[in-house]
Order: sequence, then structure tokens, then C-alpha cells
Amino acid sequence: MKFEYTGRHIEVTPAIKSHVEEHFGRLEHLFGKDHNHAHIIIEVERGMHHSEIVVKWLNQVLTSKSVSEDMYQSLSQSIDKIEKQALKIKNKMIDRSHKAEKISKISTDDENAE
Repeated sequence: MKFEYTGRHIEVTPAIKSHVEEHFGRLEHLFGKDHNHAHIIIEVERGMHHSEIVVKWLNQVLTSKSVSEDMYQSLSQSIDKIEKQALKIKNKMIDRSHKAEKISKISTDDENAE
């Protein structure tokens, strides 16, 4: 996954980058190593830390925003939201590809016909 960082009123430190990349590393089973792109925007405003993440994945755009007093907590919350969105999309894709009727349902219909 390719990462792009933008800091508004804050410097994007290597520690913040490693935190984000570590959390996305745990989501590698969802996103894979394809040509995915994540844009991380962090901002400090009146003592509150805002984080916004935009991920382009499978012709979809996943976005999440969160606000917290701690930048690392804010980033973790945003990544968790991205994970939920990705799981929802992936489960929809799996459900669409498994439209066949289940064997147990077919066998009960055959028994009723006799």
C-alpha cells in the first residue's frame, strides 16, 4: 500500500508514520499488496487532534475522520473505521459470489415433493 501524508499545523514525524503503517500492516489480509493508495491527513486545532484517512481500494473510496486529544488515538480510531468499511465491502462481494442455494435447503425441498 502506498501512503501519502499531509500535516496541517503539525509535522508528520517518523513515529506517526510508523504507527499508521503498523496498523495498516495488520489489515493487509483485507487490502492485500495491490495498487492501493492511502492518504492520511492530520491536523491540530485548539488542542484537539483531527485525523482523516482516505483509502482508494477496489474502485471504492473509503473515508474516515476522528477527533481526539491524542494524535495516536485519533489515528487508531480512524483506521478502525476504515477496517469496518473494508470488511463490509468484502463481505458483500463474498455474498454476491455465493448465490447458490445451500444443499440443506435443496434436500428439504426434495423430501417435501415426495
